[in-house]
Amino acid sequence: MKSYKLIGVFLTLFGAILWGISGTSVQFLSHYKHINLEWLITMRLLTAGVLTVIYAWYHQGSSIIKVFHNRTDLLDLLTFGVLGMALCQYSYFQSIALAGVGVATVLQYLAPSMIIVYLLIRYGKRPSSGESFSVLLALVGIVCLMGHDGLSVESIPYAVLLWGLLSAVGVAVYSVSPVALLSRYGTLPIVGFGMILSGIVAAILFHQPHSDVVWDWETVIGCFNVVFLGSIVSFNAYLEGVKRIGAVPGAILSSVEPISAALFGWALLGNEFTLVGIFGMICIIATVFIIAWDRQRQIKRDVLNKLNKEEVT
Repeated sequence: MKSYKLIGVFLTLFGAILWGISGTSVQFLSHYKHINLEWLITMRLLTAGVLTVIYAWYHQGSSIIKVFHNRTDLLDLLTFGVLGMALCQYSYFQSIALAGVGVATVLQYLAPSMIIVYLLIRYGKRPSSGESFSVLLALVGIVCLMGHDGLSVESIPYAVLLWGLLSAVGVAVYSVSPVALLSRYGTLPIVGFGMILSGIVAAILFHQPHSDVVWDWETVIGCFNVVFLGSIVSFNAYLEGVKRIGAVPGAILSSVEPISAALFGWALLGNEFTLVGIFGMICIIATVFIIAWDRQRQIKRDVLNKLNKEEVT
């Protein structure tokens, strides 16, 4: 059992680190190889989607296409793909190009706070004390991270903030919207078809026949990191790890992603951060730990309440 969970921890960390490497590769390709981000996101979605569907077909057979037999589920799948996966990745790539991989990845970790606010506005679900504190801490982190060159309104890069928040919204959408689909059809078919559909939409919207990209072995390795390691390998490693150790420890360990992205960006691409900016990163990353701890506490409390009710009856 110990080795089973130890492998789960390793796989979860491995997947998160690969995401960090993928983000660093996006910055490298954008800044040094002049690659079209629209082309890159389209290739990533289509290639990863097709390979994921092939893998799902091998394990589950023709049952994976059942989602296309239900019009409502198909619409939900399209929403998940376009407003979730495509929006998240495109805005994430844009924020990387503008601010560097460290800042962009940390901003994406505002997604849990976005979900809390969405549940409050949409369903009137009042956040717990831990969730409320995490949202406030996230706001402090944004101010510090965006104004790290000087805490003034003029210093805040609004384009970075916009794309970063949109990437967090995308993560929130694809974390919440496909829950029913995943339970009915499984993870691999939904993720694979979601990628393919969003990739087709991206190809139509972002078609760019002209490119100034510099093709060499470094560009090929960068694209390999983004399309293969950063999508297929990382996603499957992370899911397998979470299956072994649980969702809460997985969410905590996933915070290695922004740390690794910041370190890779600093070591390989020369990204720099001030103390205020680093403090902002710590605040945002800390929200993952707080929310994970708070949810675990709520689960234990609900179990105890249920046991007490059973004893009374």
